[in-house]
Amino acid sequence: LLPLITTPIHCKFTIGPRKTVSIARGMKTTSSTNASSSSSSSSSAVADDEKESKLETKTDGDEYGDENRRTTTTPKRLKEDARWRKWIGMPSKNCLESMPIICAHCNQKLTARDVPYGVDVSRYSSRRRSTNVEDENDQEEEESEWESMLRRKFVQLSRDAETDAFLLRSSRRPRLVNARLAQACTRLREKEGKSLTEANAILGRGKMFVLSREQARVLVGRSLMHRHRGGDEGGEGDDDDDNAVLDAGAYLDIGSGEGEVASKLGEYFGTVVATETSPAMVKRCAESHKDWTVLETGTIEDVWKKFKMQNAREEEEGTSTKSEAAKKKVRELLDEEEGTETTERQHQGRGGGGGGKFDCIGMFNVLDRCDRPFTMLSHVRNLLKPKTGLFVLAVVLPFRPFVELDDGTRRPPSEKLDVATPTAAWEYGCRDLYENVLKPSGFEIEKISRAPYVSEGDHLAGAYVLDDVVFVLRRSADV
Repeated sequence: LLPLITTPIHCKFTIGPRKTVSIARGMKTTSSTNASSSSSSSSSAVADDEKESKLETKTDGDEYGDENRRTTTTPKRLKEDARWRKWIGMPSKNCLESMPIICAHCNQKLTARDVPYGVDVSRYSSRRRSTNVEDENDQEEEESEWESMLRRKFVQLSRDAETDAFLLRSSRRPRLVNARLAQACTRLREKEGKSLTEANAILGRGKMFVLSREQARVLVGRSLMHRHRGGDEGGEGDDDDDNAVLDAGAYLDIGSGEGEVASKLGEYFGTVVATETSPAMVKRCAESHKDWTVLETGTIEDVWKKFKMQNAREEEEGTSTKSEAAKKKVRELLDEEEGTETTERQHQGRGGGGGGKFDCIGMFNVLDRCDRPFTMLSHVRNLLKPKTGLFVLAVVLPFRPFVELDDGTRRPPSEKLDVATPTAAWEYGCRDLYENVLKPSGFEIEKISRAPYVSEGDHLAGAYVLDDVVFVLRRSADV
């Protein structure tokens, strides 16, 4: 018999409203409300082996309860692809559901069905951290307000074809190629002192995925169209907006890497500005997105000035790779802002809450790698347009911040955020991020969602995954 697992949970993936996969010290247990008695475990195990190829029926509903509950059939205990398929990079049609996906926090082996998208709101009403009655009542009221907002603002996403295609990306390469790339990455880090980010950029491996284009449209696209057409704040666009783009304005992506994640939002705007600290990543991003302005910088408070200077220098030297249409949009954007420079400088001072230059700012999985996250958020707020601007922020939970230096070493950030401990559930980290970090920094929630942060796999696993919370925020009236 398997021993009872009583060790602390490091991370927890929710599989529908009735099943969870708990991960603790490399061990996995599956709990279900319809689980059979432990006294019949021996006989049921034999039966399961005999019925391995059959399908099991599981109940699935929305993330909050029994509404819209539906019954689906899913393959049970599917076998992984044959070894020869992995060696030649030819995955089978149904390999995704059995392909090994590794949790990058605890090295637990998962499958695509374990990738989390839902939220368990009942966590807030079932746990109290304080023993003082008065404090407990205050906490209940606070958690009730947060729970109510989460119910209203949460947007349920799900795996789609684009997500599945990314999960299979490394499996479509021969295993030997994946192994050689992993070995080369290790050599660059150990012998040349490169950071993991720089080594991956040099080799073109380890690409990242957060949102598909459809998911980006649901979370951000329609809200952008509605707000820029004069709609009420927080409203949604009409069905006619589904395939529309602004094709104007400016989008800033902070820590864009190669730009694959940024491209999902950048396509809505006429001008895209991307920042990155890794020289190799900057080169790859500029080569992949020739109409963008890619800046090699680790600071953003003067990003608009750097944007103007780089475009002016490219025009003067004739080194710009932008198309004529992209150059025209940059000139129109700069001409539009020229008349407001004096007013803008008045708002750029400390605590001034500037007028803002960008229609949308994206920061995907950067906050936990930032040396001064509170300062960064302050700069983001000043750069964002106050009435129509949206800030899309993705953060890995559990929250485990560190700063990666150029030589690959790590150190704690200078500014510490008051976020739930690394062993806390996703829901608590999500609440603490907003209540203790984003709200004091002058932001309000427009939408909130949960999505996997997927890294391209290698010869050991099809993909690596972390758990993201995705906030869609706007500037609040007062800080």
